[in-house]
Amino acid sequence: MLFLVKVSVIIPAYNVESYIERCLTSIVNQSLEEVEIIIINDGSTDNTLNVINKFCSFDNRIKIINSKNSGVSAARNYGLSQSTGKYIFQIDADDWIETNALKEMYEAAEESNADIVIANAYVDYDNGKMVPLIDGKLTCDDPLKDFLIGNIIPCVWTKLYRRSLFISNNIGYCEKVRIGEDLLANFFLILHAKKIMKIEKFFLHYIQRQGSAMNSYRESMYDIYIVLNKIEEFLKKNNLYEKYKNEFLYLKYMHTYYYRVVMFSNLSSIHKDFYNNWKKEKDCYLGNNYISEFLMREKYRNRVLEKLYRTNYFLGLTFGILKKLLR
Repeated sequence: MLFLVKVSVIIPAYNVESYIERCLTSIVNQSLEEVEIIIINDGSTDNTLNVINKFCSFDNRIKIINSKNSGVSAARNYGLSQSTGKYIFQIDADDWIETNALKEMYEAAEESNADIVIANAYVDYDNGKMVPLIDGKLTCDDPLKDFLIGNIIPCVWTKLYRRSLFISNNIGYCEKVRIGEDLLANFFLILHAKKIMKIEKFFLHYIQRQGSAMNSYRESMYDIYIVLNKIEEFLKKNNLYEKYKNEFLYLKYMHTYYYRVVMFSNLSSIHKDFYNNWKKEKDCYLGNNYISEFLMREKYRNRVLEKLYRTNYFLGLTFGILKKLLR
């Protein structure tokens, strides 16, 4: 390339022939031109590669990496290893970004010397509805606390990262983890970042598809326990557990119980396993102010549902399924 790469855009792509054209159009038309676009074709068996090649024919900033299907973590790691930009932006191939996204995030990082710049997003549903997704509520002088209590959400696609943050601290994505890999990576990225800043702009459109991995119960959901165990082990090993204990337990409550049991009532053995695991350790959550305050802010019917699950699994499950059917 004849220019200094300001931002490396990393895009894992697996069987997304219906979506990747929109994603790539939004990237190649960015107002920031000094970008490299690294697409990891993760063993696609549909027309994905042909769509990518069409863009390569008129934009030499695109690099294609063809690999056997190894999952999003391996694809992102491969993209990171091939990147040369000062900053990293990661996007899923079925999502897209507004035209000025990279330029404004890059300029914000340069002006403030930030390691991470956070923006907001929209969740786009199949019915045309767009719901604002707010990221980066920096409420204290400790970003790691904000991350653990959900003020900074664990996705990578609302954030621009300084590439040296990955390289200098040997941070990548755990390839054994299929769900929650971004939570684990962001934990370490935020831990090591010297400065994090927020832009109050909505840049990314996160496409919520029916039948996506986030909308179905599968064996990979158990991987969240691997992620949380690794975080807990790190905190204990580095004498940080007592400092972040309440925040960590809130994170664990949300990701292993509230999101996966209370808010996702499902007739499956996996759903019951998550409930049983919560039940075994429910006493550790007693008196947690973060959990109490969160539940006070929730809608009345969600609070009722949570109380029913605490009382009896089948009461909660029945109410949860009815609630879903009546939406």
